Amino acid sequence: MSKLISITVLGSFILFAACKNKVNTYENKLGIMPASLAEIDTANYTKIQWEDSVKNFGSINEGDSVLIKFKFKNTGKTVLYILATLPSCGCTVTDYPKNAILPGNEGLIKATFNSLGHTGKVKKDIMVKTNTVNKTTQHLEFSGEVRKR
Repeated sequence: MSKLISITVLGSFILFAACKNKVNTYENKLGIMPASLAEIDTANYTKIQWEDSVKNFGSINEGDSVLIKFKFKNTGKTVLYILATLPSCGCTVTDYPKNAILPGNEGLIKATFNSLGHTGKVKKDIMVKTNTVNKTTQHLEFSGEVRKR
């Protein structure tokens, strides 16, 4: 009797897994990006941990550019997607991983700040949109001093 129950449970699991794969394939055939699916799949949100979400680049001369790197780790149990990055001004350009970050893996968000037209103390923000339970909107900040030439 218990052998029959075990076979039934195993068969149900295989059938469920097969159906689930067909749904994912079908959704992808519709052209829906995996990151978009992850954004609306709130039951499977993950967790993100930042190594340092606030950086100081020190002192640079006006007109120079500086690269700031923000390291993060997926500390959850499902895949992490960086859905978008939104710098607070046009003087900052960001680059971020477009693919899934597997649980336990790390990634970088890079921000290039162009100081032309900015002198004195500067403080800039970057909003990062993620599929995370501990906030879907993360905030990164960098600051420094821009010397006049």
